Amino acid sequence: MSKNMDRDQLGENRKALRPPKNPPNAPPTDWNKSADWYDDLVGEGGHFHHERTIIPGLKRILKLAPGQHLLDVACGQGVICRAFAQDGVRVTGVDMAPDLIQLAKQRTRFQDLECYREADARRLTDFVTPPDDGFDAACCVLAIANMTPLSPVWRSIAALLKPHAPLVVVLLHPCFRVPHSSDWHYSAATQQQSRTVSQYLSSAKLPIEMHPGRPSGEITYTFHRPLQAYLNTSASAGFFIEHMEEWISEKRPPKGIRYEAMERARKEIPLFLAFKARRFIAGNDTSG
Repeated sequence: MSKNMDRDQLGENRKALRPPKNPPNAPPTDWNKSADWYDDLVGEGGHFHHERTIIPGLKRILKLAPGQHLLDVACGQGVICRAFAQDGVRVTGVDMAPDLIQLAKQRTRFQDLECYREADARRLTDFVTPPDDGFDAACCVLAIANMTPLSPVWRSIAALLKPHAPLVVVLLHPCFRVPHSSDWHYSAATQQQSRTVSQYLSSAKLPIEMHPGRPSGEITYTFHRPLQAYLNTSASAGFFIEHMEEWISEKRPPKGIRYEAMERARKEIPLFLAFKARRFIAGNDTSG
């Protein structure tokens, strides 16, 4: 679409995609109560998986040039925003947790490239004004499984993107990482490490500890969904999935008698799923 396209038409396009003012009631799933803990965990440049897998993968898939505009949905304390801003990309980060947004602002390194807004991902058009004729790209990293329902999120993002602009979503692989319903299994007889999954097709709202490994009594909710739910609801908002990757963990297992089996499983069973979608048309909304 030309930058000279009639602005009234652009406004009508965004209005058509705009999600309802009051999305269906849903439990709070932001990480505001764990903002300080999460900031300590992620730090300036990201934790291990950010540094070794997620940030390099995002940059390779999106291929953004300096001066282009990226929308980071559920940006947390801004680790992805900073990674792209250091390459000259102009980034707007949005998150529902005010304390995380404040921490992102405190960590800002590129004053003219980083912008942060407290915003509900289901109603982004109420909080964010896109540049020119829309953002050049959007991403949502390790957060989509904490949002419900899905359809208003897709439509909200689509309303801020240029037509044909890409959206990249990264999440724990829903086929292999189902909270409370998947785990590792080692067979001494075959000396093989495998992944067991006892529930996949059924969607579920699941409680998770907000401080894994450090019990605090605080929980939030994640929403397991099968892969088809992500593909079908995003399509309803006019997104077409054009590329998908499954990323393994780069963290090697500890040395020991099970090392070879665990290393084979690490290389074969992905930790993350990343998919790249493009916004084409405004579709009909469906529940997520």
